[in-house]
Amino acid sequence: MFETIRWRCHVHVGDRRGAGRVVGRMEKLLPCPLEITGYERYWKFPELAELQLVSPLASATPEHALLTTLQRAWQIATPWSLLSSGASTHHEFNGIASANSGASFSVPGVEWMEFTLTDRQEGTFMDVQV
Repeated sequence: MFETIRWRCHVHVGDRRGAGRVVGRMEKLLPCPLEITGYERYWKFPELAELQLVSPLASATPEHALLTTLQRAWQIATPWSLLSSGASTHHEFNGIASANSGASFSVPGVEWMEFTLTDRQEGTFMDVQV
């Protein structure tokens, strides 16, 4: 089951309160809430903050989960580059939109955004093989 969408973005904000305003603008475009789970200055460009966000999804199939996620992502930016894992037991999808590569963001201040969608349970994102 695909329960949540994990988002990460780089935004031009001065502090966490500014980040909350940007996330509020994103939420107005989406049919679901966004929760900030992480905030820190982006090490490579200190004028940007890196935000980690989650939003509910609750989709049973990979097809429905990806379609719903893309519909939400397209409200924030276009175009998105997509990646998919080839694992047979778990499905994982990633999308990236970047102003540097021609993406257009609907929310001012957003420069880069990524989503991760997986049917793995929390805490099982790393498979160790010896």
